[in-house]
Amino acid sequence: MSLTIDKRLRTKRWMLAWAVILVFGANYTAAQNEFAASLEVLNAGVEVQRANTVNPIVVNVEAIVGVGDVIRTDGTGQARITFFADGTDTTISPNSEYRILELQTESDDFRVTVELVAGETANRLNRVLGANSSYEVETPAMTLAARGTNFSVRVAGGGRSWMLVREGMASAGAQDENAEVPAEFGVRSDRNRPLSDVVRASSYAELDAALDGCEAGVTMIDDVRLNVRLGPSLEQPRVGTIAPDEIFRFFGVNTTGDWYRINYRSGFGWVLSTTAEVVPDCAGLRVFEDGVTEDPLLYSQVGDPIDPDTLGIPEATPEAQQ
Repeated sequence: MSLTIDKRLRTKRWMLAWAVILVFGANYTAAQNEFAASLEVLNAGVEVQRANTVNPIVVNVEAIVGVGDVIRTDGTGQARITFFADGTDTTISPNSEYRILELQTESDDFRVTVELVAGETANRLNRVLGANSSYEVETPAMTLAARGTNFSVRVAGGGRSWMLVREGMASAGAQDENAEVPAEFGVRSDRNRPLSDVVRASSYAELDAALDGCEAGVTMIDDVRLNVRLGPSLEQPRVGTIAPDEIFRFFGVNTTGDWYRINYRSGFGWVLSTTAEVVPDCAGLRVFEDGVTEDPLLYSQVGDPIDPDTLGIPEATPEAQQ
């Protein structure tokens, strides 16, 4: 009887041991696929809040960071996170909050997902992405995916987010919309809003000026109204007139610099002016090809109805590639 009990006990112990081994083995395999990154302090004022902890720790020189960690910088703090030694890293600017969401690697593939809650980062991705690899940056307003590129991301109060691509190509997504962003172009989005147009810009100020326009004015002798046309050419259809004192902002300029894009009848129109003045602090108007044509369907929403079929609209061309 005692031998039978001993046998049963030994069997239960073996079963328990195998269960522990199986659980440990599964966790160990998952841990093997998850990797860590190195954090280097470039300027004092950096802290890390570890995953599932409450109190952050100050980092003075360097540290290892992983999934779930939050990195914050104060008004002077600056740090660099290196994911791979081949030049795949992120520089975090002052007054930023950055969260690591996923760090996975398997064979030649990897997945890096991070979130920029606030502030600004400069990102380099020099590693070639495999078929199942991904490098994504989430912001409150859009998700950015990069491949072999150098790009910057900025998040302001309220969640407004910007991306500027320095080299290579990246994509942006918001509100079920996606756009490819090539080098020397940028895109912007607000929380719960669609993406902006993808426009040429080398700084956040240029990106804002291209999208929001710049304060401007037109002076004319006597009480003369300006013709508003569908595009920057005398051959474009005239859609109406506007008084110079009704123009307060320009939203673009043609390549030769004598036609200006204005808000007109819920859409956009173009006016020819040699006396136009743009405020000195304008970072740069968006430049369009001379053959660009606005959407005439917007004009039918207000004012005198306009039938687009009668305008004789020329074929549209894309934004100027300078």
